[in-house]
Amino acid sequence: MRSPYKGPIVARRSLFTHPGTASSSPWCWEAALLRVFPQRENTFSNVSIPVSLFSPKELLKRVSSLLIDREKLSSRYVPPKLPYRDEQLAILKSFLSDVMRGEAASPRVAVLVGPTGTGKTSSVMLLHRTLMEEGREHAFAHINMRMAGDTPFQLFAALYESVAGAPASRSLSAYELLKEIFSVLKREGVPALLVFDEVEFHAKRALRSAIYTLTRLHELQLVQAALVFIARNMDWLKLLDPAERSSLGNFIVRYPPYSKEQLLGILAYRAQEAFKSGAVGHDVLSWLAEYTHAYMQGDVRRALDTLLLAALLAEQEEAPRVDVRHIVAALKQTEVFVAPADVERLTVYEKLTLYAALRASKVNPYARLSEVREELLSLAEQLGLEPPSQEEFEDIVQRLVDMGALLAEGPARIAPAPTLNAEAVASILKDSVRKVHVR
Repeated sequence: MRSPYKGPIVARRSLFTHPGTASSSPWCWEAALLRVFPQRENTFSNVSIPVSLFSPKELLKRVSSLLIDREKLSSRYVPPKLPYRDEQLAILKSFLSDVMRGEAASPRVAVLVGPTGTGKTSSVMLLHRTLMEEGREHAFAHINMRMAGDTPFQLFAALYESVAGAPASRSLSAYELLKEIFSVLKREGVPALLVFDEVEFHAKRALRSAIYTLTRLHELQLVQAALVFIARNMDWLKLLDPAERSSLGNFIVRYPPYSKEQLLGILAYRAQEAFKSGAVGHDVLSWLAEYTHAYMQGDVRRALDTLLLAALLAEQEEAPRVDVRHIVAALKQTEVFVAPADVERLTVYEKLTLYAALRASKVNPYARLSEVREELLSLAEQLGLEPPSQEEFEDIVQRLVDMGALLAEGPARIAPAPTLNAEAVASILKDSVRKVHVR
């Protein structure tokens, strides 16, 4: 039977399938129905026809992907620009200028400091790419010190392989290998940008002497080189002795955590590169930005990984766009996930216990039940609330464990879910306590 409607026909898979049976599969050709929507202005009628009238290959062609380029959502992708990091990039470029011109009187040493996912590594990678595009030839090495190994030889072997493009000789000592690295750089006659990531990992080990040797070696003075050390915070510097600390100098570039507004701007920028128009809305990106700020410590890399997984989940179910439910589904697959809305639905005493656990676990990643109960009793007294009995307290803890807000860490020990934020829980708790007192 021919459709009475004129104009182009758009095929969309029907929701009229049978849950729990084969027909609920996205590609069950015989049982599912296909709804056909005539594309004519002011026409709202539609008809349903068996999907088996189309071959699988033909129908696949009709289903459009939400993503233009999923690589643009990869946390390892370095975009053409880094929003909100212009200042840091300008400082780094200025820092490198005389080295790149071959006019530096001595090697340059800089330390980039900031929490995970704030653009430190991406800044260096973007700067390296920009210099190459400008025709400024240079040797480049990026060494993740957590991955390189636990000994000075392993660290210098990774650096040698990156600079020379060949495996290091195991007949050399670590010191001899380091001298060979700078001999290679001198022969090449080009400036060198050497980046050492996650440096705090080795500051706690014997390798911190390797950092000192690296910055003090006489051969380093014979080449135009910039050494960039990347760390999450400044605490590792306290582990160095005065000579080691002095070797790093005082050129520190700080990367503060992103604000909610900045996270939203970054997500919107990357989404524009990755998605088709209308495939993800501002409301979804705003929700993810707020969640990242409150529960992911502002780590934009985790936010991008979450958005990519959400997009793939949406494509899998052939959704017309990415919704918040896809973000939540992605979070549930990648983290111990407790949404802000879940916390808001808790009773006052459940929120109070959760906040007590967050306070009790400030020093250690876990807290003893007795410590949580002490915090709870103190909080209840401060707020003028009747404290729960021991039995009620244990029941509350069990409910919080069941929902994933607290994690059992052995006998009588618990830990808050890593995505929980003490300030966010405190804010929700204050609202609840205010309502109790109003009543």
